[in-house]
Amino acid sequence: MKLGCKEVCGTAVATTSRLSWNLRVSPDDQALIDRAVRASGLTRTDFVLQAARTAARELLVQQSWQSVSSEQFDQLLRLLDAPPSPSDRLQRTMTAPRPWQR
Repeated sequence: MKLGCKEVCGTAVATTSRLSWNLRVSPDDQALIDRAVRASGLTRTDFVLQAARTAARELLVQQSWQSVSSEQFDQLLRLLDAPPSPSDRLQRTMTAPRPWQR
């Protein structure tokens, strides 16, 4: 995405260049999307972009989790199964009187 600047009434205003996509959809898909667009209050473009961004982020998060080696995963499980003992500070915090019970 390229950011630029544009003069409007003597004031510099940031502009964003946008690319155009041409999508082919079935009538059923369009009807479903348009129904959701009306319910969301967004424009069709904003709705589709929001859905695409969400799907892209979810996919990238899933792939990053899948890139953990089995050795690293086993090490994580060992650490979770053997948590460290509570520190003195944590013990004091957990046994301190609660402000809402005074």
